[in-house]
Amino acid sequence: MTTRDSALADQIVDLYKRGLLHAPFDVADIRKRFAKTYEDSHIQTVLPNYCEGGYFELKYGTPPRFKRLSRGKYTSV
Repeated sequence: MTTRDSALADQIVDLYKRGLLHAPFDVADIRKRFAKTYEDSHIQTVLPNYCEGGYFELKYGTPPRFKRLSRGKYTSV
């Protein structure tokens, strides 16, 4: 099952792998690219939810998609 949340996380990882998103990135970088597609509240939660030690890893055992480098700064795993 693909949710909007995983779809956004996948799109962020894809941008990073293609060199279109450089680390460290933050919510503002994601907002610039996806504000017309996703609600701001969703954009604000996808990075922390999918990072190491985030909601989806702890609750469901989902492998992390992002690594938190510092407060609000992330890279793709």
